[in-house]
Amino acid sequence: MATPFAPPLRSDGTAAARPSVVWDLQPEVQHYTVPVWDGVTARGAADGAYSLSVLGTLENGEAIGGGKRPYIVECPIEHRRRFGVHLYGWPRFEEKLRRSPPDVLIIGANPRNFDCWRIPRLCRAMGIPVIMWSKVHSYSGFAPIMKRVKPWFYSRFDCAVCYGEASRDELLGYGFPPDRVFVANNTIDTRRVFLDGERIQRRGVELRREAGLEHRRILLCIGRMDPEKRHRDLLSAWPRLRELDPDLFLVIVSGGPLLETIRDQSARIDPERIRVIGRVPEGDDYAWISTCDLGIYPGAVGLAINISMAFGKPTIIADEYGADAEIIQHGVTGWRFVRGDLEDMVGAVGHVLSNPDEVRKVTASARTLMRETVTIENMVANIDKAIRTGLALRGSARKRAG
Repeated sequence: MATPFAPPLRSDGTAAARPSVVWDLQPEVQHYTVPVWDGVTARGAADGAYSLSVLGTLENGEAIGGGKRPYIVECPIEHRRRFGVHLYGWPRFEEKLRRSPPDVLIIGANPRNFDCWRIPRLCRAMGIPVIMWSKVHSYSGFAPIMKRVKPWFYSRFDCAVCYGEASRDELLGYGFPPDRVFVANNTIDTRRVFLDGERIQRRGVELRREAGLEHRRILLCIGRMDPEKRHRDLLSAWPRLRELDPDLFLVIVSGGPLLETIRDQSARIDPERIRVIGRVPEGDDYAWISTCDLGIYPGAVGLAINISMAFGKPTIIADEYGADAEIIQHGVTGWRFVRGDLEDMVGAVGHVLSNPDEVRKVTASARTLMRETVTIENMVANIDKAIRTGLALRGSARKRAG
């Protein structure tokens, strides 16, 4: 059986030129990105244009959370803390790069990664085009400082893959060339929602029953429990939220550094109608979303909103700037409230609970968006375009290197 990297054959049966070598260097290789890299690998192999290797921190030789592929290579990160700032880098990568350089390098670009400053400079000296992969927007407390640093930082890269139009606009504002910015709308693999939704929903019904939540309305918050996700806002608003409907229960799913704090606070506020489930096995996150009545995301929204929208669930988020949040247009594909404004949060939930006709229309639009536009297929296609643009720049990169 041929491997994905096997060189194609000419019509006379002889081997064609070997595909170009593309590396993607990420801090961590997560299980939810594997479908993306499967698709990109297949595109490169289809016409023999390139072979792809994905390098990063793994877990027992697999993507973190599960998934073993021949193109995934261990390249661990090293964490440091300087002046109160979390920094990291890949201590073993430079040697690997010098020993067997690729034709194009994709790198998960973050100004807090000290190697993201150094590696592009080294690649430039070696004539290797570098594609940055970045959300661009930052929620951290250092975001105002980063706005001054970013123009200098991004000038080191030849092309950019970013997660949305907000990311693209920010890059253009920093002077990045528009023909070298490729928007790959960030998404998790929602194909299973459309192909296997009934089975997932059956599991959701089981989870409801196990939690004693049959015949209740579930307000679901799912996301890593850290300060940026603002679970405490939701708990602070709960005394008013619970008054909206006597059957409304709050379910909080996921792990994270604040899990026990959130669990303790929930027990003090309302042990009867708040359920802190914690971390769940792979797949049960989809199942919980499939069984909820509405989802709420108080801060730093992530990919859970994509699943929520794909299932056609009313999705309410904090009104934040950024590529992940831009797919929620207020009153069109979901609802927004002012981040940190508890009264506005309660008002948004109350509005959704009280307007079923609007909810049907909005959730149908959200589901269509996730089925037709914000898809793994479109994400793969635009990453592939970025790689092929990088390959086309090899000549000028080598000439620049002298």
